[in-house]
Amino acid sequence: MQAKVAITRCPEYELEAVKVAVKQSCDDAGFPDVDGKTVLLKPNILRGAEPDTAVCTHPHVLRAAIVYAREHGAARILVGDSPGFQVGTSTFRKSGLLDAALEEGAEWVDFSDGVPVDNPEGKVVKNFIIAREAVKADVLVSLCKLKNHTLLYFTGAMKNLFGCVPGLQKPQFHMRFPDRRFFGQMITDLNMALRSDFSLMDAIVGMEGPGPGSGAPRKIGALLASRDPLALDRTACRIIGLDPNLVANLEDALGRGAWIGSDEDIEIIGTKPDDIQIKDWKQVPRGNAGERRIPPALRNLFVGRPFFSRQACIACNACVTICPQKALELVPDARGKAKKRIEVDYDKCIRCYCCHEVCPEDAIVVRRLKPLRIG
Repeated sequence: MQAKVAITRCPEYELEAVKVAVKQSCDDAGFPDVDGKTVLLKPNILRGAEPDTAVCTHPHVLRAAIVYAREHGAARILVGDSPGFQVGTSTFRKSGLLDAALEEGAEWVDFSDGVPVDNPEGKVVKNFIIAREAVKADVLVSLCKLKNHTLLYFTGAMKNLFGCVPGLQKPQFHMRFPDRRFFGQMITDLNMALRSDFSLMDAIVGMEGPGPGSGAPRKIGALLASRDPLALDRTACRIIGLDPNLVANLEDALGRGAWIGSDEDIEIIGTKPDDIQIKDWKQVPRGNAGERRIPPALRNLFVGRPFFSRQACIACNACVTICPQKALELVPDARGKAKKRIEVDYDKCIRCYCCHEVCPEDAIVVRRLKPLRIG
């Protein structure tokens, strides 16, 4: 299956320039017919974070997408997401996305109401509970952000749809699928159940290092767009020098028959990936493929685990709330440096790194105790 991926240079978050780049990208990639239809724009809102942190889709990209959809006749434009932990007006407002949506005349929607969706083609998940608005919208657009991801190594258009799973249901999937490979298959299954119609990626500034929430902003200077989310994500991986076959869901999705079957099926429109490739992009440390064969008793020695900084931790309890295995506890700090600290039961910890994703203070570092050698 052939797929177009449009890449448009956009060096800064200057609103008028972003509008021009969004129009060019959407035109080149073949934006779907939205005349008279309800369009849902689904940005990436990991948590409440300022736009310049690169944690969330930038509000100017959302503004430009709303303008574009309205100019192409959309009857209703909805905007929504469901972060894993922080839900509410303050979270969405801090990212700048709530105000952007309302000021541009879109409707902000709450993803708390989920509906069952059968997924007979799924490998590991045959049915999902998905936000009603995502299921009922005529056109679903993934407004994703190019970022590293501690578990999957990369997050883009396909992983962005995980935000359509309401609230604290998401950690339960981490508990069911702690292995990177099976978690990736679950993400592919979700994309099979909830087919996005178009994807627009904010890669003006991405996130390198320990993403998706604690990495560093890195300027890339481009927007990417496609009707095929797999083609888009695999192209984005080329820009940051990452082999897309190392990303579990991107490798798995190639054989599903719903999207491209190989990278040769991708037609690049506009700027070539090699022309903007960042050769020194800071990747996530890659786990050994044999990690799943490690007995649980040895996991603490060899598999990267979260370490908590007493100095940086503000005892907000976000990590405790989201942990699917209840492996974290907020306890009194015996050293007296703070009132409370996080205590970790590493025997319960499944290395899903949800705590690392939601920490608002970068107080968590994932690292191994020893290098892993298997085979």
